[in-house]
Amino acid sequence: SLSEELADLLNISSDSAYRRLRNETEFTLKEVHAIAHHFNISIDSLFAFSNDFVTCNYIKLTDSAENFEKYLVSLPGQLKGLKQLANSKIVYAAEEVPIFHSLGTDPLRAFKLFYWQRSVLNVPEYQNKKYSLDIIPQKLLQIAAEIHETYKHVPSVEIWTDNTIMTTVKQIEFYFESGAFKNKEDALMVLEHLHKMTDNLSEYCEHQTKLPGGEENFKLYSSDLVIGTNCIHITTDQFNSSYISFNTLNSLTTTNRVFCEEIEHWMKNLMKKSNLISGSAEKQRFRFFNNMHKHITACEERIKNY
Repeated sequence: SLSEELADLLNISSDSAYRRLRNETEFTLKEVHAIAHHFNISIDSLFAFSNDFVTCNYIKLTDSAENFEKYLVSLPGQLKGLKQLANSKIVYAAEEVPIFHSLGTDPLRAFKLFYWQRSVLNVPEYQNKKYSLDIIPQKLLQIAAEIHETYKHVPSVEIWTDNTIMTTVKQIEFYFESGAFKNKEDALMVLEHLHKMTDNLSEYCEHQTKLPGGEENFKLYSSDLVIGTNCIHITTDQFNSSYISFNTLNSLTTTNRVFCEEIEHWMKNLMKKSNLISGSAEKQRFRFFNNMHKHITACEERIKNY
């Protein structure tokens, strides 16, 4: 029971724990600190006195393959939890391709997992290695595949620009030119699967669902405005939360009500100024994805002629 756990945690009697739970005895500052640390509760978020003050959480990823694996392992559970909540939805303003789509096929997810660990997180084990399909442990590839599949079950709205695809294209081209691929064929294979990811996204848009024959759970907007950063806003009947990216892969997370309301307002305004290309917008959708394929094909030609 809660009273027994508090008694053990604070080294007090059960009667003393009950008195604290009934507000007959105040918690000491030392006890509050112990409770916050044990249950991973942010005291700042509970006692913030100003709307200008926002407390965020994040996971330390830099220089650690172990932390990165823990981060990946946590994602399917978070997505499954969202799936079970009533009226849950993810709204994703994407400066670059969302991680969920990047993990759709083995060659592409292996490349992204390699790139993130080698160039972003500076994991020592990958610094002197070159990309190949077997460079990533099978366990990580399976986790990445689960992230991709689980995301397909969660209702989502995404906002992309014409340049959203370019971050991944430039990463592939940079790695090829800097000798981080074992051979030219590996680079071209990753680009081929980037084409496949684009085709899958186009199908999601056409049918407004990420699941074959499933109920409507996907919308995509094309924005002419520069988004500036990856931003995720999650809404449910129980809570709202927002994720602001930093250091390419990591994110600052908060459930601060005022901040989340401001993020939601910004995203709604962004959608109003964007074009909905899922559903019946066939002409706009064709132009959008054709432009994405052109960027990928141009990179393929540069690598072939290098």
